[in-house]
Amino acid sequence: MHSEFAAMLRQGGEDDLAELYRLRLQAEVWESAADQFFADLHIRPGSRVIDLCCGAMGVLEPLSRAVGEHGTVIGVESNPIRLNAARAFIEDAHLSNVDILKGTAVATGLPSGQFDLVHCRFLFAPTGHPDLILSEMLRLLRPGGYIAIQEPDGSCWNFTPGSASWMRLKTVIFGAIRAGGGDFNAGLHTFGMLRAAGMGEVSQRNACLACHGRDPYKQLPLQFANWLRPQIVDRMLMSEDRLEECLEDAITIAADPSTVMTTFLVTQVAARKI
Repeated sequence: MHSEFAAMLRQGGEDDLAELYRLRLQAEVWESAADQFFADLHIRPGSRVIDLCCGAMGVLEPLSRAVGEHGTVIGVESNPIRLNAARAFIEDAHLSNVDILKGTAVATGLPSGQFDLVHCRFLFAPTGHPDLILSEMLRLLRPGGYIAIQEPDGSCWNFTPGSASWMRLKTVIFGAIRAGGGDFNAGLHTFGMLRAAGMGEVSQRNACLACHGRDPYKQLPLQFANWLRPQIVDRMLMSEDRLEECLEDAITIAADPSTVMTTFLVTQVAARKI
């Protein structure tokens, strides 16, 4: 683990530490899919690109590779813990063509029409407000530039062999995100959204993984449920006791080397600004 990033984890609270680990694991798991997505977009060396709500690591390194040493990547993040973690990450990884700025996905404060690519991943699903986010993405993008959006479609997110506890846990995770104004299945809508916005050359590819053995990503349902615990319990989507029972079962399922977790689809949608 990079030294600056590791130091941040040691200084953070328990909840912060768990969230940063989840984001780091997420970035590593989906890095290959991000590389393939950006390769399909034929990002030119020297391009100027933005990653909205870049998180602690996100796709900063794949974008850095895609634009080359003469390109520029700007990561925008509003959460101070993730913001500092992203800055520590790019310092440790020696990503000299990446800058991290404080801002929100709907008000970046960056100039209009100056960027070749505007990207976000797993942003619409937890936060909602797709129209406001898309409006800001379009404002930042130059004519002829590309928007790239990666969002989940939870329809194939399952464990084999099947488990009633896991299905209950999946249901309350989706319900808690929906109750907060988001939509775990945001990836079902982005293709149509870009077409409706009048974008050109709208395309979609999907990424999906199978996690087996003792793959740490099999713990994702536990991480999501613990992250959403206050919403799950406070909104009475599941009692505290029942949630604990489901989490205990999920721990057993994830630790069993004979089980396989099929991830949610990551829908990778791109379109060109006419």
